[in-house]
This record gives sequence, C-alpha cells and structure tokens, in this order.
Amino acid sequence: MKKVLLATSALTLSAGFASADVSMSGTGGAGVFGANGADLSVYSGVDLGFALSGGSDSGMTFTASLDLGGGQTLDAADFELDNQHGTTDNADGTSTTVAGTSANTSIAIGVAGVTITLSQDGVDDLYDDDQNGDIGISGAMGDLTYNIVTGLEDADATSLSVGYSAGAISGSVATSDAGDASNMTVSYAMGDITVSAEADTDRAGAETSSVTVSYAMADGMTVSLENSEDVNTVSVAYASGALSVGFSADDATDETWEATMAYDLGGGATFNLGTNQAETTYAGVGFSF
Repeated sequence: MKKVLLATSALTLSAGFASADVSMSGTGGAGVFGANGADLSVYSGVDLGFALSGGSDSGMTFTASLDLGGGQTLDAADFELDNQHGTTDNADGTSTTVAGTSANTSIAIGVAGVTITLSQDGVDDLYDDDQNGDIGISGAMGDLTYNIVTGLEDADATSLSVGYSAGAISGSVATSDAGDASNMTVSYAMGDITVSAEADTDRAGAETSSVTVSYAMADGMTVSLENSEDVNTVSVAYASGALSVGFSADDATDETWEATMAYDLGGGATFNLGTNQAETTYAGVGFSF
C-alpha cells in the first residue's frame, strides 16, 4: 500500500507546477598530495551541483539536485582526496574512468512546513552515513526540530533525530535501529566560553562520552580542550583577515596531531596547506562558485 500511495503522489506532482528555477554551484581544485609518507603526486578535480526548485499553485514546493564531477578534490578536514569521477565496465572485464554523476537523484517536497525527501538508498541515516534510507521527513515545531529517515524494504533501518535550541542552551538526540545506535549532545554558551558534552553508543554497542570546553578570544584565537575516555585533545585556531591556521594534538597511546593553514585569495579561491603525524601532506588551491 505504501508503494501505491507514493506512486500516486509522484503522478500527482508531475503536473501543476510553474517553471522551475535552475542554479549551478561547484567546487574544484588542484595541488599536490602525499598520504602516509608517500611521494607527493598531483591531484585535480571538480564537483558540480545542479539544483532545480519550484512550486505549485497550491503552495507545495519542490527541489531536485544532481551532481556531476571528475578527477579528485581535496578534503582538507579529513586529510584525504575525494573521487569525483565514476567508472564503467567494459566487455573485456576492464573499466574506464568517466565523468561522475549521482547514482540517485534526490527530490524534496515541501508541504505545510514539512519536507519529504525521496531517494532510493540516498538519504543518510541520522546516526551516521554508514546506513542509507529511501525516505526522509523533517520539520520544526517552535524551537524543536525533528527528522525521520526510513525505507520501504524490510531490511531498511529507521532513524530519528530531535534537536532543541533556546538561548544559550542547545541539544540533540539521534538514534537508529540498525545496531540500536544512539548519540546525545548538549551545549551551553557562557559568553566567550562554551561547554558541551556528548554520549554515544555505536552500532556494535560500544559506549563513549566526552566533555569539551572552548574559549573564543577577542583577538581571533579559539582554544578548546576535549576529554574523551581519558584521552585529552587540545585544539588551537586563529583567524586574522584572509589567514586562518589551526593545530590540534592528543595524548592517546598512539598520539596524533595535525596542522593546517588556509589563505583566502579572493574570488572564491583559497590556498590550503596541511600536514599531520602520519606524514600525510597536502598543498593546493581550491575554488568555489
């Protein structure tokens, strides 16, 4: 019955809409990258996004998105390169690299303040993106926001999240029935100081918790200290004009650290430089439009 209702809704939505607005945005970049002490090699890539939006005479809205990309782009936060290309299988068993496109287009429909997103195995589970659903439902009631992700197949997980923000206090809860995973966060801002706590149970049942204290100074520097399962992590970030730098380190058994720098070149272009304890290094220019 659910499949029949969704199919009927799709047929209904195909008529009665005014012409859609179409926009394009994207990111790209080029530079050098070396992972775990390997020799530096050149990377280059681009990721384009196309968005369509419109509305019906009855007040219903819709948005659709499509990605197109090629090469590799830098993920500075995770010290890795992201593939933007795809592959196609040949008759002789080999594969050919081709321009990457979305395996699944996402359609979002807005009705009376509620947004319904449809994408077969394309809606991220609300605990993490290791799982995917087909249908997402989101909305807000005052200071409260809610999200639900599920699917039509029996094996599909269902995940829920609720967020709340009022003044200096904010918090969120997310849970998924795939492994009974859950995550809860709460934070409180006291002027330049923010205290936050997190409790997590992963899909294997392992429980962790952390407390973080951050202090934002008037001169553009932010210092934070996190304690998670007796591991302390110190982070320092500084921003002044076009320049921003960051450094973090922990005292785990296998200590980790990383240092990054970014310089805004203007016009949507940024120069990025970074290195870490694993001897992964990158330097390159990224751009957005």
